[in-house]
Amino acid sequence: MQPLFSTDSIKIIERAYAEQQGIELYELMQRAGGSAFERARGLWPQASHWLIATGSGNNAGDGLVVARHALRAGFNVTLIALKPYSEFDGDSKQAWQELVSINKEAHQTLDILGFEEALDEDLSFIEVVVDALLGTGVQGDLRDNYSQIIDKLNQLECAKLALDIPTGIYADTGICATTRSGATGHDKNTAFQADATVSFVALKTGQRLNHALEYQGQLLLETLGVRNPLAFGEKAEAWWGDIHHLKGKLPQRSPVGSKFDCGHALIIGGGEHLGGAAILAGTSAIKSGAGLVSCWLHQSNQAAALSHCPEIMWRGFLDVSDFQALEDYQRFQTVGFGPGLGRDSLAEKVFLDGVNRLQAADIPCVIDADGLYWLAQYTSLPLPTQCVLTPHAGEACRLLNAQEEDVFSSGRIEPQLSVDTAYVEQNRIKVAQSLAKKYSAVCVLKGAGTVVSDGEQSFVLAGAHPAMMTAGLGDVLTGLITSFIAQGAKLLDAALLATQLHYEAAVSVAGDRRRGVLASDVIDEITVWINRLEQTAG
Repeated sequence: MQPLFSTDSIKIIERAYAEQQGIELYELMQRAGGSAFERARGLWPQASHWLIATGSGNNAGDGLVVARHALRAGFNVTLIALKPYSEFDGDSKQAWQELVSINKEAHQTLDILGFEEALDEDLSFIEVVVDALLGTGVQGDLRDNYSQIIDKLNQLECAKLALDIPTGIYADTGICATTRSGATGHDKNTAFQADATVSFVALKTGQRLNHALEYQGQLLLETLGVRNPLAFGEKAEAWWGDIHHLKGKLPQRSPVGSKFDCGHALIIGGGEHLGGAAILAGTSAIKSGAGLVSCWLHQSNQAAALSHCPEIMWRGFLDVSDFQALEDYQRFQTVGFGPGLGRDSLAEKVFLDGVNRLQAADIPCVIDADGLYWLAQYTSLPLPTQCVLTPHAGEACRLLNAQEEDVFSSGRIEPQLSVDTAYVEQNRIKVAQSLAKKYSAVCVLKGAGTVVSDGEQSFVLAGAHPAMMTAGLGDVLTGLITSFIAQGAKLLDAALLATQLHYEAAVSVAGDRRRGVLASDVIDEITVWINRLEQTAG
């Protein structure tokens, strides 16, 4: 897995590495610009006219190094300068001076456009645009000249490369800057829309979160010689991995054995006329390899559930007293609690009775959906020692607000900020860690760049895809995590593997579609992915 760092940590690592190697920071700028040029030339070998848009600071310096390499390689170059190069200082000034020196020897064209000229100029002949406006230097709102240039560049029908991170994306959060639209009067997201982004030294936390996943395109890493960024005393904010990093966490199964060796999972949910969520969770659990799956849901849903999947043992309830007649919880290896449970008085009783029984028996559980709603109402309710919570941003907000006094006093959430969904999205790693610590659980904070944390270690997985914006996928994830725990996986491993498999299967089944993917389609694709992983895990 790869570590994710804050922008402040990256700066410290760069300085420490330069000191260790006995080089100037300008050497890193040279390497950054040179490697970015080679990446771009490899991606778009036919491009002969390059445009590099520069703002100020080191990102602009990186862009000027790209321009120098492009000129030297025989390409025509157009520069957009939002800050006059005569006002540059430090390493960026040196990069400009070297570009000027090369230009005197080059036979290609080097044009320089200011802000107004760039807005008026016909740039349709450009074949590659390089965003060297701000990179990780975005602070506060984007100024109008930057947002207007970004809009102009985004309209060009050509290849687009961002240096470090697309301008307009905050590197620590992945959140997109907003500007006021003159046409509508409403705020709009404004960031450079890249086909590819070259990140330098190490990955930044925000590059795996939120809007960055939409704007950065293909993410490429150039370490600039820094082989181990952790060697300089800076701690990773989180870790990022893909399915290849996680395939070893798939529970192993022997050809010699029976269904009883593959775990018994229980799903509790499906309140009156709310059976769909529990049916999806149960189906996900049985199709991902659990040897046995039971599902307790309201009696009004039992016939539909049985006809959908007869391989699951469906039990109906009408009152909380029905649970006392059901089998001892000890027969289950794990319980998924909450999908479609409901928010009426019966659901409340089922939740309280179920959690108390799970806690007494110390059975691992996965709490989702309406289970999280009731958990926020009963904040002092003891949970089993092994528990996974799977909130989306709204549910995370509710859980944090329910614990407001205690969470604020612990220092984990700043008391001057309101804990709303915007706060959750801007602090995804911190929020997941806080929830994990508060409830002594593994937290799976769902969203664009799902964060999985046990309070000590945090991981950013999956990505973002419009086809996943559909009902029932959260229930599928609950069933998948529950199944892996029943099969013997540790809680954190189950959460990590399930989260990534869930994403990969959804993207795979979507294909070119952005709409119309059903949760049940994803369940079938998960089965394909699991068996494919099992074949390659060895």
